Amino acid sequence: MKNLQETMKQLQKASESLSKLGFDPDHPWKALSQMGQVLDTNFWENIATLNKQAAQKTAAAAAPNVPPVKKGKKKTKEKSMRFRQVDDSHFSPVSDIFQSEQMVIVSCELPGFDRDSLEITLSDQRLLEVKGIIKESEHQGLRTQGERSYGPFYRKLALTVSVSSKGMRAQYQDGVLEIYLMRDGAANERKTTFKASL
Repeated sequence: MKNLQETMKQLQKASESLSKLGFDPDHPWKALSQMGQVLDTNFWENIATLNKQAAQKTAAAAAPNVPPVKKGKKKTKEKSMRFRQVDDSHFSPVSDIFQSEQMVIVSCELPGFDRDSLEITLSDQRLLEVKGIIKESEHQGLRTQGERSYGPFYRKLALTVSVSSKGMRAQYQDGVLEIYLMRDGAANERKTTFKASL
């Protein structure tokens, strides 16, 4: 929030300074030079920070709804889960879930994530939580466009069938994390957490 306030103050000062610039028809390039002084590197860094925060908020607001998990033949209403940004410091990666007769495969887009940070939790054989950290780019210089998300991520996925943590494995290739879970009809596991070595 502090960065946002600083950026807005900088933008307001720049706007005021630009409105006071005079245009001299004999020296038209002088106004351009004055604009360059007003819109310095600090100004553009603040704009890049503001753009990054706006992209994170937009990604959180655009998260899809997931239908409720139905259990057996009971006819109970369950609240649907909504994937969203957990808080200002976490985001949810986009994911796909594939299901066959023997297996469930969860696929998450996580380009550049820290493989040692991955933690996977399976609760009640149907609720999968994936969390870790995506490392920020180490490129030097000013970022002129920022659309990728960096930092901690968290995703909670409701599976439509029961799975077992036994034989659970994870694989990471080409920026995509895939988690393989065997289907299991026996309800005997409450919660299992493991750190995958990729």
